[in-house]
Amino acid sequence: MNQKVLGCILGAAVGDAMGAATEGRSLRQIEAEFGGRVEEFKTPPSDTPARKRSAGQVTDAFSIPYILTRHLIQAKGKPSRELGKQALLEWSGTEYFEPFAGMTTRNVINRLKQEDNMSLWAFSGRLGNKLYKGHYYALSSNGAATKAYPEGLVSHGDVDKAISDTVELTMCSHDDPYSISGACAVSAAVSEALKDNTSIFEIIQKAIYGSIKGESLAREQSDIWIYPGPSVTKRIEMAVEIALHSGSGDVITELRERIGSGPAIAETVPSALGILIANQGKTMESIYDAVNIGDETSAVASIVGAIAGTYYGADSITEGYLDIINRENNINLQEQAKQIAPLW
Repeated sequence: MNQKVLGCILGAAVGDAMGAATEGRSLRQIEAEFGGRVEEFKTPPSDTPARKRSAGQVTDAFSIPYILTRHLIQAKGKPSRELGKQALLEWSGTEYFEPFAGMTTRNVINRLKQEDNMSLWAFSGRLGNKLYKGHYYALSSNGAATKAYPEGLVSHGDVDKAISDTVELTMCSHDDPYSISGACAVSAAVSEALKDNTSIFEIIQKAIYGSIKGESLAREQSDIWIYPGPSVTKRIEMAVEIALHSGSGDVITELRERIGSGPAIAETVPSALGILIANQGKTMESIYDAVNIGDETSAVASIVGAIAGTYYGADSITEGYLDIINRENNINLQEQAKQIAPLW
């Protein structure tokens, strides 16, 4: 089980760090810049968000959930919006905030700092109603999904617990049913992947279940911000069909062209799950495809790495990558993995 937990956080970190070099680029640009597919850590080019960072360093896609996991460990696995708020505030004081904070996260954090007497929901509600009215993609962003794996890890295979915990924590920064739906799909998949006798089929089924139940629970919240948008569940189902029926070598192209890999959670999560199906959940193969799909590569690869790493364990990740991640980011993933076990 420790190998599964370590596999999850290491897979998420590897996917994020490797995707940092290809972030925001098209497939053609990736091939031109790097002379082909990227299948190792590369120094991010000067026109990417991760510029000036070294090969193997992570971005917001991993640093936020890493800090969130620390807070969950301190709270003995009990989630709350206040916990999510404190994790975000801590992250805002790190080196990651300025180069990587997205529109939703940046404005929520700034308002938390500026108006400390206002309730947490008031910040998020104001964000949804005043700042981004009409710009729905900013609300349903993939940041909700990249920070969802910790809730899956502390669930110990209880998928329904993972989903309810994810709803609670996601509301602190992403206050709409689509963001919560996508986040719950990821946490449910990780929770299922913790089990010994499961399969990629069951993991994907639990992801769909999580997206449905997560959206339903979100819509029951009295302070949810509801707007018209694409169903994460429907798009996951589309991605499943693409992954199962596209010809060999065409899956990633089909996912990129029909689903997309942009910042919207209805693109990132379905494409990540489609990549997992296409590679039968194999960790490095899935991470490579995610890193080379283009656009939001750090987010897609981090999600893929977290789920596949949980399923196959830390040994499924290239030898030596653990040392690189720990050294380049001054962290200790083995220690964090050990601290998660007592939460069960």
